[in-house]
Amino acid sequence: MRRPPAVALPAAADGPGRTFVAVSVATVWTSPDSPRPRDRAAVAAPADPAAWMGSMSSADRRELTTASRTQTQALLGAPVTVTERRDGWARVVVPGQPSGKDGRGYPGWVPAAQLVDDPAFGALAAGAPTGTVDGVATAWLYRDPARTERLREVSVGTRLPVVGEAGDAVRVALPGGDQAWLAAGELRGGAPPSPTGEGLVTTARLFLDRPYLWGGRSGFGPDCSGLTGLSYALHGITVGRDASDQSRGGRPVDDPADLRPGDLLFWNSPATHVAMYAGDGTMIEAFDAATPVRVTPVRFDATYSGARRYLP
Repeated sequence: MRRPPAVALPAAADGPGRTFVAVSVATVWTSPDSPRPRDRAAVAAPADPAAWMGSMSSADRRELTTASRTQTQALLGAPVTVTERRDGWARVVVPGQPSGKDGRGYPGWVPAAQLVDDPAFGALAAGAPTGTVDGVATAWLYRDPARTERLREVSVGTRLPVVGEAGDAVRVALPGGDQAWLAAGELRGGAPPSPTGEGLVTTARLFLDRPYLWGGRSGFGPDCSGLTGLSYALHGITVGRDASDQSRGGRPVDDPADLRPGDLLFWNSPATHVAMYAGDGTMIEAFDAATPVRVTPVRFDATYSGARRYLP
């Protein structure tokens, strides 16, 4: 099929605070041709990341890696910058996920139906108290404060404006003008806690036993740098999106005997894999499509290329 010509947007058409992710998790694809028929749940609006992950075998997820179909993910309510629209797709960059590929954020393609232009939501997110899903890998949004009617499942790290409370439920605003409720115990209000190595490891443990997903950066299934990057983000620290970018930040830890919980460990040069040191000679890693997120002994093998510390 011949595609219509790309439409480049003027810079003012999509400034900060305008366009937001309107689905639980928007997967950012390498190109509009990247999704396969089996990826329908990921490109739908609303998306169903749990159904998508559950529908794929390890071979299906491995093919995302070998064909480099997926790039990253952005969570419900996250801002994106749209630079082009074409045939139902939007080329975006995702702020808050630094990348050597684009100085503005991580680039790729998202189904346009998964985004919404909503300056009012942007103003609310900037001015109202916000809450961040924390302490659980995923949480449910509900239509009612009694939490009897499920609306959608969202990931740890999802940050939304808080607009009300009722008992043990909190009401949040959603992009597009809707509202929803979730359990107060699954939402952290205010600024992130002061980061500690032990806190970072506790957060990383939320992902244990979750399936590996190339380009994943959510509680439904991360890749190696998605796991470490989202864990750090939940503690108010922005690191690069990819392992290679993360390996250039912080400061080096040259002696393995000096490793502390929360340090990032790398393999190959430039780095192609990252894990988080968990203490006592162990690490937490999202290794590959055949292996759920796990705690495992640190591999100081020939490909180990060093560690970086982002904490003081």
